Amino acid sequence: MKTIFLGIASATLTLAAVASQPASAQVATWQGRYIWEEDVGRYGGPDKRDSVVAFITYTLHIGPLAGATGCSLEGQGFQTNKRIRCTVTPQGRSAIVKFYGYGPDNMFDSGYRRGQPLFTLTRGPRGIVTTLQGLKASSRTTPRTGPLFRRLR
Repeated sequence: MKTIFLGIASATLTLAAVASQPASAQVATWQGRYIWEEDVGRYGGPDKRDSVVAFITYTLHIGPLAGATGCSLEGQGFQTNKRIRCTVTPQGRSAIVKFYGYGPDNMFDSGYRRGQPLFTLTRGPRGIVTTLQGLKASSRTTPRTGPLFRRLR
């Protein structure tokens, strides 16, 4: 019984330590570049053998090199040219990526509102789990929650 209690106490202290960090320190733990390559299906050709697989590559930058807001998101690929300025709000083991504005050369207005959550990144035992919110997947087969974004070294 003591072991379970100590385990819970240790986990509580760890969460309390993360929560007591200033927001800027929590954001700093998320700094880096992340990528998600969404397979949006096969297109062209008279049958599947002659078609090509189309992708949209999303690149998320978090940190001082990502512009004035410290966060930028680009989506490039099949019929897509998104450039978004974003912000990051830490929350425990998660980082909520929120819309701030459109970047230069953005091609389409997706109707986002300033401060709207686009997606949440959560650190788990098997890596980063993404939960899509305002940012919608382009394919119906893409899961709304799962290991979408991965951190690049």
